[in-house]
Amino acid sequence: MTKENKKVILYIIILILILIGCSLLTLFIIPEFFESSTRIANTILWIALAIISIPIENDHTRFKGKKEKIKTTLIIVIIYNMLYFLLGIPLGYARNPLSMKFFSIIKNLIFIVGVIALQDYVRSKVINNVRRKINYVIFTIIFVLMRLDYSEGIAVFASGEKIFEYICSVIIPEIAKGCVCSYLAFTGGTLLVYAYSIPMALIKVLLPIFPNLDWFLTSVFDILISVIIFLYNNYEHTVKTNRLTRKERKKMSPIKLIPSMAILLIAVSFIAGFLPAKPIAVMSNSMVPTFSRGAAVISVKVKDPSKLQVGDILHYRSENGDIIHRIINKKEDENGEIVFQTKGDNNGSPDSKLVEKEQILGKVKIYIPYLGYPSVWFGEKILGRKSSITI
Repeated sequence: MTKENKKVILYIIILILILIGCSLLTLFIIPEFFESSTRIANTILWIALAIISIPIENDHTRFKGKKEKIKTTLIIVIIYNMLYFLLGIPLGYARNPLSMKFFSIIKNLIFIVGVIALQDYVRSKVINNVRRKINYVIFTIIFVLMRLDYSEGIAVFASGEKIFEYICSVIIPEIAKGCVCSYLAFTGGTLLVYAYSIPMALIKVLLPIFPNLDWFLTSVFDILISVIIFLYNNYEHTVKTNRLTRKERKKMSPIKLIPSMAILLIAVSFIAGFLPAKPIAVMSNSMVPTFSRGAAVISVKVKDPSKLQVGDILHYRSENGDIIHRIINKKEDENGEIVFQTKGDNNGSPDSKLVEKEQILGKVKIYIPYLGYPSVWFGEKILGRKSSITI
C-alpha cells in the first residue's frame, strides 16, 4: 500500500469518526450541536483538518483552463442569483431567517461561510491527492452527511409529508451541491470550488431578503444551479483535456440543452402552481359524476372573483385542506362582501361554511379521468393524506 493510499484511508477514518461524533452529540448529548455557541467546536474541527491537509501534495498545474472556468463559474452564479431575485417581483419577498444585526452577521460569516471554505479546502486536498473515482464518491458522501442538520432531520419523522418535504428540500439539494463541489475540486481545485460555494454562502448570509418561494421551488432552483455549473464545467473540462473537432465541440455544447431546461422549468412551474394554471389530483368521489377520484383537473387562477357564477367549479382553501366543489349560490354577507355557497355534486348537502374571496385559489376548467391516480396513491400511501377531501 502506497503512502498516498494510507493518507486517503486515514482521512476517511478521521472524517467518519467526526461524522459519528457529531451525530452522537446531536442525538444524545447536545441536540443543538450545530447551533448557537456550540458551532465553535465544529469550526475548530474544520480548522484542525484544514491545517492537517496543508502538507498533502496536489499538482494544481494539471487543471487545464482553470482561470477560464473560475471566471465563467462566477458569471453563471451572478446571473443565476440576479434572475432568482427577480422572481421576488411577481411573488414578493420574505425576510432572511438569519439575523441581520452586525455581530450576528460576523458570526454567520465565520460559522457558515468560514466553515464552508474550510470544508471545500479539505475536500479539494483529499480528492486530488489520489485521483480515483472511488475517492470522489466516498468523500462526496461523507461531506454531504457532514453538512446535514441532524436535529432538524429527527424532528420531521412525525409525519410522512414532513419526511418527503425534508428529503426534497434538504437532502436532494445537498446531494446536488456536494456532487458538483466534488466535481469542481476534481477538475479545477480549491479556487474553482470557491467560485461556486463562497458566493452562494455569502448571499445566504448578507442579503436581508429573498424571493418568497415555497420549499418546492426553492429546492428546484438549488438543484438547477448545481446542474448548470456541472454541465458547463464538464464541457470545458472535456474540451481542454481532449482534442475535439469543431463539430464535436458543437455537439457537446451545453447551450443545446437550454430549450430542454426551459421546458423543464415551465413544467415544474406549472406543477408547482407558479403559472396561472395548476394541475390537481382529485382524492375523493364528492364530484361524481362530473369527475371522480383519480382524475386530474386544471385550476386556473381567478383575477376577479366577483365574476364567478353559479355552476362554476371552485377550487378554494378550507381549514381541512383544498376543496374542489361547485358553486350553488352567490350572495353578499353582512359587510357587503360577495361569498359563495358550494356543494359536491355527489354530496347530499352543501358545504358547512361559505367561501370568501380570500379563500379562492382558482376555477376548474379542464378535467381528465384517471390521470391523477399516481398522485392520489403517493399522497395517501407516502404522505398520509386523507381521501375524504377533494384536492
